[in-house]
Amino acid sequence: MTDPIFKIGLIGARAFTARELLQILARHPRVEICALQARVERPTPVGDVFGNLRGLEFPDIGEIDLARLTKDLHAVFLCLPHTAAAQHAAPLLERGLRVIDLSADFRYKDLKTYERVYGVRHPAPELLAKAVYGLPETRRPSIIGASLIANPGCYPTATVLSLAPLMKRDLVVPGSIIADCKSGVSGAGRTPTDGTHFCNANESLKAYKVTEHRHESEIEDQVSRLAGEQHAVTFVPHLIPMDRGMYATVYAQLKEPVTAENIQRMFESYYEGEPFIRLLPDNVLPDTKNVASTNFVDISVRVDHKRQRLIITTAIDNLVKGASGQAVQNFNVSFGLPETLGLI
Repeated sequence: MTDPIFKIGLIGARAFTARELLQILARHPRVEICALQARVERPTPVGDVFGNLRGLEFPDIGEIDLARLTKDLHAVFLCLPHTAAAQHAAPLLERGLRVIDLSADFRYKDLKTYERVYGVRHPAPELLAKAVYGLPETRRPSIIGASLIANPGCYPTATVLSLAPLMKRDLVVPGSIIADCKSGVSGAGRTPTDGTHFCNANESLKAYKVTEHRHESEIEDQVSRLAGEQHAVTFVPHLIPMDRGMYATVYAQLKEPVTAENIQRMFESYYEGEPFIRLLPDNVLPDTKNVASTNFVDISVRVDHKRQRLIITTAIDNLVKGASGQAVQNFNVSFGLPETLGLI
């Protein structure tokens, strides 16, 4: 008996995240890409939008029209901006499809938090209770069989995975966490801005949206849920002049002295069996080059005994584990497939 093939659609097929999704799903042995839609004036070959995908078999990208989606689809990936994604999620769910949303529309359980952070009214607040936060390493049981999965932001992915083992053990002083994070320019999305223009971003490093970045509240929300108590996080994002990659250096004050060996064992125990987490030995630090174009997360933990502080450094690819690779990982978990399909 042959393994069933899952038919999927993708809406927002011109986004950077869509390019990564298509590249991953093209090698996924249990997936057939049946529908691609985006804001286009006429049907457009994928190779005309993403030159690296020329020669691969994809349907043309058509205009966004849910009525044109075939009735035998199993799941749809949404690569749309916030609010636009939520508007499409409800009718897709009503058709019995599973939805993996790469926007921020369903990452919060609390409606007021979403509307405060994003400054808009939520188009589908009734779906918030249904949505599952899609960070498999911390939420796997709830993702299995989930019909609506909220793919995490890239900065929260790197930061929460840096902290998760500590939050479960009540080791960190609340309010002491500092996340110093750096992202490649693709993290800003496909639409160019003055700050991401080559002439301004190249050969330059700068912080941006300090105390204002939307991912700060997402990080605080997830860290606090893991800890079972409120944790404020000081989050400072930086733009670095490279295409892809993300590096998080996270500092946390310890409530009590802990040896480096115990911390390492704690992380090893928490992430035992996780296919994409690579805990590095004491003499190795993460490097974005070693995770580029992969779904891996490289983590190193150091104890500053003099100051009773932990320093965790973590590297991911912001477009893969920080977005599209994680979306495929969530797809695999939701449908009970081997988690690494299409990703390793």
